Amino acid sequence: MELIIVFIVLFFLIGTVGIALPSKSSKKISSLRMEASRTGFKITSSSFGNLSFKNKDLSLVNYQIKNTTNLKEAHFIRDKDDLILYSPLKLKYSKEYDEINNKLKEVSNFVHEVIFSNASIAFLWEEKAGIEELNKIRESLEFF
Repeated sequence: MELIIVFIVLFFLIGTVGIALPSKSSKKISSLRMEASRTGFKITSSSFGNLSFKNKDLSLVNYQIKNTTNLKEAHFIRDKDDLILYSPLKLKYSKEYDEINNKLKEVSNFVHEVIFSNASIAFLWEEKAGIEELNKIRESLEFF
């Protein structure tokens, strides 16, 4: 009987230590976020913040970079393989729209939404793609 109690206590002790240790995937995400914040990205959950993303998938994470482009107000949503303009519709009839649309075709398929504001460019993306993909996203969003 004492032996059973000792095994149960050891089982719970090992289980508690196992839960406290980070998993391989959480270590990978942690290092990605650390590297991203070092290179100038601001990282928040998509459920928090003042930006109104239409995609409510909580597995996607909101990354923001400083907006150095001429585009100060626009919202694009991924539809199949393309990012399409959600708002403002007046942008679609401007002279620059074709150029903007061509540049947005270069953005990674891991990006689901992009919002351009005066201060920042915010985008929802799948972090599993890694830091190399994040750097490609930065290059393709800073297109002006």
